[in-house]
Formats: sequence, structure tokens, C-alpha cells
Amino acid sequence: MPTGKTERRPTLRELGQSLAAVAGALLDRGVGLDEAVASFEAGYLRGAVERHGGNLSQAASALGIHRNTLRAKLQRDGRSGRKGA
Repeated sequence: MPTGKTERRPTLRELGQSLAAVAGALLDRGVGLDEAVASFEAGYLRGAVERHGGNLSQAASALGIHRNTLRAKLQRDGRSGRKGA
């Protein structure tokens, strides 16, 4: 797994190409930017929490945000932000 910015560039470029295809499909279906970003963010946050076994501190650290920010975003998404809830 790449750790530095330089190491991530090729991976991000490859993902960017995949995201461009997804963006085209979303646009074809009439999905607006706000809805697409909210959906991506919610899935990304849930994935981080799952990857870290429900530990919000570890998930937040991996995301580069504060634990309280993660909790607030999860609550906004309709999830409790509490382990096991």
C-alpha cells in the first residue's frame, strides 16, 4: 500500500480514470454533484470504519480527520457514529 504522496500518484491517476467512467454514468442518469459527493463520502467513511473494526479513532486517523469530525459526518449520514450501534 503506497504511503507517500509520490508513491500514491500512479494509483490516484489509475483511480481517476475509473472515477471518470463512473462520473459519466452518473451524469447519464441525472445524478447531481451534491448527491454523488455525499454518496461517495458516506461509503468512504463507512469503509474506513469497517476496515478499522468500528474503531472511530483509528478510522479518523487513516482518513486524516479528527475523530469528532468523523462522528459528526457519520451522524449526518444517519449513522450513530458509535461502535456497535
